Amino acid sequence: MPEAASPAGAARRGGRAHRAAALAATAALAALLTAACSARTTTTSTGTGTGIGTGTGTGTVKVDAALAPAVPDRIKISAIGVDAPLDAVGLDDRGVMRDPDFAKPDDAAWYDQGPTPGEAGAAAIVGHMDTPQAPRAVFFRLGELRKDARIEVHREDGTTAVFAVDGTDTYKKDAFPTDKVYGDTHGRPELRLITCGGTLTKDRHWDSDVVVFAHLTGGA
Repeated sequence: MPEAASPAGAARRGGRAHRAAALAATAALAALLTAACSARTTTTSTGTGTGIGTGTGTGTVKVDAALAPAVPDRIKISAIGVDAPLDAVGLDDRGVMRDPDFAKPDDAAWYDQGPTPGEAGAAAIVGHMDTPQAPRAVFFRLGELRKDARIEVHREDGTTAVFAVDGTDTYKKDAFPTDKVYGDTHGRPELRLITCGGTLTKDRHWDSDVVVFAHLTGGA
C-alpha cells in the first residue's frame, strides 16, 4: 500500500477551506468504504443505526469552541469498547482514499485531508467493521452508539477532544447524503465516524455505510 499523505502537514493547514476539502473527499470516502468492506459469512451487520443523526449541528445542541489543529493519535469510545490507535489515510494518485490498513483491523484512521478532530468543520475517522481475517474489527459495534455517548480523541499535542453523539444513521452506498455528512458546519467542530453496514451483496461487500454524527463538547 502506498504511503498516505502526511498528517502533520494537514494539521498545519489551519486556514484551509474545510467545506471544500470535505466535499471533495466524499467520492473518495465512498470508494474506500465500498472497496474495503469485504466481509465474512453473515448476511446483515450488527448495527443499522437509529435514524436520528443530524449531521448539521443545528438546533439547541451546545457546541464547544473549536480547538487548535493537532494530529489525532487515539480514539476511545467506552460505550462500545473501543480504545484504539489512530492511523492516517489520504488519497492515492487517482484521488481515491486509501484503505485503512487491513493488517491492523483494530486500528481506526483519521482522514488527513480534512480537519483534525476538534477543529472547525467535520473531521472524519473511518474504520473496518470486519475484514476477511477479522470478524470483529475496530468499528464492529459502531451502529450501537446512541445519542449523548461520549467519544474521546487524543491528539499529539497532549489534548483530548471530547465529543457527544448526536445520532447514528445507515445509508445505502448509492444514496449517500453528501451534504448531510460533509456539508458546511458553519464553523462548528464536529466529528463523523464511518464504517460499513447493511447487507452483504453477492460479491461479498456491505451495501451501506454506518455514520455517527457528533459535536465537540470540550477539550482536556
